[in-house]
Amino acid sequence: MSLLVDIMTNTLDESYAERARSRSSAGPVEPADRTPVARPWRRSLLPVVVLVALGMLTGTAVKQVRAREAEGTGLRADLAQQVRDRTAASDELAQRAQDLRDEVSVVQEQALGNDALGKRLAGQLTSLGLASGTLAVRGPGIVVTLDDAPDPGTADGARPGNALDGRVQDRDLQAVVNGLWAAGAEAIAVNGQRLTALTAIRGAGEAVLVGLRPLSPPYVVQAIGDAKELEVEFLDGRGGRRLITNMSVYRLPFTVERGDRLSLPGAAAPDLPAAVPRGTNANVPSADEEGSP
Repeated sequence: MSLLVDIMTNTLDESYAERARSRSSAGPVEPADRTPVARPWRRSLLPVVVLVALGMLTGTAVKQVRAREAEGTGLRADLAQQVRDRTAASDELAQRAQDLRDEVSVVQEQALGNDALGKRLAGQLTSLGLASGTLAVRGPGIVVTLDDAPDPGTADGARPGNALDGRVQDRDLQAVVNGLWAAGAEAIAVNGQRLTALTAIRGAGEAVLVGLRPLSPPYVVQAIGDAKELEVEFLDGRGGRRLITNMSVYRLPFTVERGDRLSLPGAAAPDLPAAVPRGTNANVPSADEEGSP
């Protein structure tokens, strides 16, 4: 019982009590080192400074990008205008050349129509002009018109795939022209450009070149020949099947119409620096000799 009474009476151990008395007699103890407390306004100012710096950097970058875009747009506009000017000048020269060829043809017919030998030579020249495509021709045939798919966002619908999938490309025109030749066409012109054995149809970026002339849609391909046979053979061949596939997949519109009286211009006479008639003794310079003075 004495133990229980002692525990209830003396709840604090003697050693703890002695330690408490010594600390109270010594007075309050000051800490040797105090760490300065960061002020709240400094912590809130740091994110603001970072955001302002990021905003300045972003604004500078956007300004530089817009300046480059403006320069690029101006340069593209200048180049496009130069292309249009050069194309217009080339058209004027081509028309002048066609007028001169017509004058030469008239003078040639007058000079060769006086005797039998001249008439025979005139007939040979006419045959050669028809074969080479340098002679203007007219006659029945068909007209194949190709155009790009409707632009995205229009009421007609959007182009599937990438942007080039909805545009007539050089290989499409090549397929049409080859299909017309295979169907029996005697003369072909694309947007008024007469095709010869040396005419190339190729792409340059997004443009289609026929020879050296850039063309824009719609592309009108005129072919002279038997109109009924041309239409049937073309639509039943590889060129026509390709057009039908492009129409169903890429929505490229095309039409095939018959014409009773098509008129095709003549092409410029080709320059053949290496070819000579068979049986002649003409010396053809080699590549090394052409470059020598």
